[in-house]
Amino acid sequence: MDLSKHFPRSPVDRLHGIDHLKRIIDKARANNAGTLGEYKYNCPLDQMFLGHIGISAEDFARLVQTHSSDETVYAELWKRFSKALSPDAVEAFNTLYESAAPDTPEKKAWFTSVLQGLDPSRTDITTWVRLLDLEEKRQVPVLK
Repeated sequence: MDLSKHFPRSPVDRLHGIDHLKRIIDKARANNAGTLGEYKYNCPLDQMFLGHIGISAEDFARLVQTHSSDETVYAELWKRFSKALSPDAVEAFNTLYESAAPDTPEKKAWFTSVLQGLDPSRTDITTWVRLLDLEEKRQVPVLK
């Protein structure tokens, strides 16, 4: 995956029901290949996912490097971290992840400046995952 040429998958494009897993696999593959472009591997949203699972960014990158498909990455995670991947744990993670929003005045100011530059009419966008999808030119349904 060359993230200097392509966007990673959406933060809410799920693998086995889990938000962010496909995206962080893309980012880990790009990190391993040296093709992250402007993306950062182990950013705060990556850290949220990795912390939920209970794996370091370095170990996750190694795991992705040794497994050639999303399914085999998931299977290895399941073997090691099945409790964190249980339906209840995944539902709790997804809820927290999808509601993550700027939590300091500095982050709020940065978030607002990015949103204003993308589409000032989108006052319904208040979370990081929705901002990422808008920034990466995905359809982001208007919330009422």
